[in-house]
Amino acid sequence: MQLQDSEYVYVPVPRQFVPEVQAYVVQLSAEAAGRGDAEEKPTGETLSEQWTVEVLRRLSQTRLSSTQSVGKLLDVLSEHPGDYVSTTRLVELLDMDRTQLRGALSAFSRHVKKHFDRRPWPMTWIEQLSPSPDYKTEFFYTVDATVAQHWQQARKTP
Repeated sequence: MQLQDSEYVYVPVPRQFVPEVQAYVVQLSAEAAGRGDAEEKPTGETLSEQWTVEVLRRLSQTRLSSTQSVGKLLDVLSEHPGDYVSTTRLVELLDMDRTQLRGALSAFSRHVKKHFDRRPWPMTWIEQLSPSPDYKTEFFYTVDATVAQHWQQARKTP
């Protein structure tokens, strides 16, 4: 059923497939954000084409504390590419609180927009029900295998 004057279409999805459908929509959104005016955005179609080893190396060498925090987040995600890691688990692993993580991601967005040709983030995310009783929903983050490999290689080489 499509609502008038809306950019959304509501499609019934069996409950067990909702996370996969959400992940697919996020992936398509990230890919769509990567397209556009060639002067503003890189020409690569996928995140792994946009986030090459060289570009990720430059990112990893950024000394901003927020970017360093996101670098640690990418370290965690790159250990298990394709697996979604909850915000709750990330703040535990990164030894920071949710407000700090949210601030780091916000600053990271501004940094990427200004210094990395408006690329989408190198990781994707979905919002799902939280396994934590303290939160109704939360974000889950992942990187694909190629971005994980690029990131690990960028971290190893000066």
